[in-house]
Amino acid sequence: MSLWGVFTSYTPLIYIFFLFNILIFYNNYILYKVSPICDYLSNKKTDIINLILRKTEPDKKFMSMFVGFMDGDGYFDIGEQKQYKKKTRLPAKSTIRIRLASNVHSRDLSLLKHFIDVLSVGKISEMNNRNQVRIIFFKEDLVKIIIPLINKYNLEFLTKERKYQYKLLKHILDNNIIHWDNVNLDKIDTDLNISYFNYYVNLDFIQDWIVGFTIAEGSFIIKNNGSASFQIRQTGIEAYEIIKAICIIIAKKNVNIIKPDNSNSYQLTLTSRKDLQNVINFFSSPLNIELKGYKLIQYKNWLKKIIKLKRYQELNIPDY
Repeated sequence: MSLWGVFTSYTPLIYIFFLFNILIFYNNYILYKVSPICDYLSNKKTDIINLILRKTEPDKKFMSMFVGFMDGDGYFDIGEQKQYKKKTRLPAKSTIRIRLASNVHSRDLSLLKHFIDVLSVGKISEMNNRNQVRIIFFKEDLVKIIIPLINKYNLEFLTKERKYQYKLLKHILDNNIIHWDNVNLDKIDTDLNISYFNYYVNLDFIQDWIVGFTIAEGSFIIKNNGSASFQIRQTGIEAYEIIKAICIIIAKKNVNIIKPDNSNSYQLTLTSRKDLQNVINFFSSPLNIELKGYKLIQYKNWLKKIIKLKRYQELNIPDY
């Protein structure tokens, strides 16, 4: 048989072989190009993924609670981030570390997960050798999600320490400061004006802020003698005005004079039947955002115990 005859006889097989190799090449090409993208999207929370995952934008009530919690149990970690040259490993000009974080007992892991579920940003990590978990919101989280929401709802941090930290953060961002050496702390107003209780009482987000602040700093207590109480505390003379406002909003009365303890902390304690009824009315009101995490569990257990105590039988306690 001639060479041409051999070629024509095997032409279908040659076509099949050729097409098969094209398919293998195309498949490998797709895997090469698409696989890294899929890996990236599965491991990184891009802005598009965040937008898709977030069913609704966090509302004002959630953000008010979130700010209140961070006021009580959070902190802005702002400081020098040392850098080194890649080749020589010699020190380079330091950048700035910017984070918002909170360390809580591991029993409150569900609270931190709730924050991440709603905000679609943040990272949770366990703290070695401690029965604690930490949530961290990085600079990108703050710039793209949290700060715009704070601005949108006209919210503010109320405790002195958090107000200063937030002011430092805004100073760095607004002036586009990249290196720590360029941060002039003298330009940050450390003499923050003290707001009085009537200022806090009139804030339109204060009630949900108090819920968040209670998650961080409040306690629902039943003593061994069967007496119930609600307590909330904060350190610093500036916080005294916040405590006064909390008393007016929850207990609907002016606070009695509170003296600071040895750590300069001011504690509000509500124990009378009338006060406890107001506490229950506040934290069970559908107008206020619900307590979250372990504090909600503590509150429900507190109510269940109160119901069984004769001295509180006249109280109107909702079912949970």
